[in-house]
Amino acid sequence: MGSSFNKPQFKEEKNLLVFSPTSADIGLAHKRAKKMGILRGSFTRGMGNMVGCLGEICVEKLLPHSKYVGNAVYSHDFVYKNKRIEVKSKSCTSVPLPHYMASLNLKKGDHPDNDIYVFTRVRKDLIKAWVVGWYPTTKLLKKTKFREKGYTFKDGFVTKVSGHHIPIKKLRPATQLLRGVYK
Repeated sequence: MGSSFNKPQFKEEKNLLVFSPTSADIGLAHKRAKKMGILRGSFTRGMGNMVGCLGEICVEKLLPHSKYVGNAVYSHDFVYKNKRIEVKSKSCTSVPLPHYMASLNLKKGDHPDNDIYVFTRVRKDLIKAWVVGWYPTTKLLKKTKFREKGYTFKDGFVTKVSGHHIPIKKLRPATQLLRGVYK
């Protein structure tokens, strides 16, 4: 990714960007998560909101001058350089590995109303988050196959919900977003 990357709360590690949230970041994530309440279909009955909100804050800090709209718009979390960006976060207990899956939980035939997906992993204790990559929405949907709930991949990963899934190693590096490379 290059040694020219310089963001105070971020560090490059094994093709990932590692984010160290401040107490203010965690406080903001808590405020946003509480306001969301329990979302329809939530596996964690609302507890995952903190993970999602901290993932969003991580991306917000990564992309200077991005505008947060996640509190008012359902289809995307940010507008950045005229692109609608949706952040997808999963909780974890360790460093994400290249074969781990990034997932879009969608119904068959759904066509998301955004331009880019950015994927993060957030440690359950909230002391660290990783921006694992991104992909343009239309290209991601073409590149991946829709999988029903319960589908088992070669590596043993079993889908918990229906949707599109892609190994982290096939995502585009997060630093490309900063350079304005969106294709």
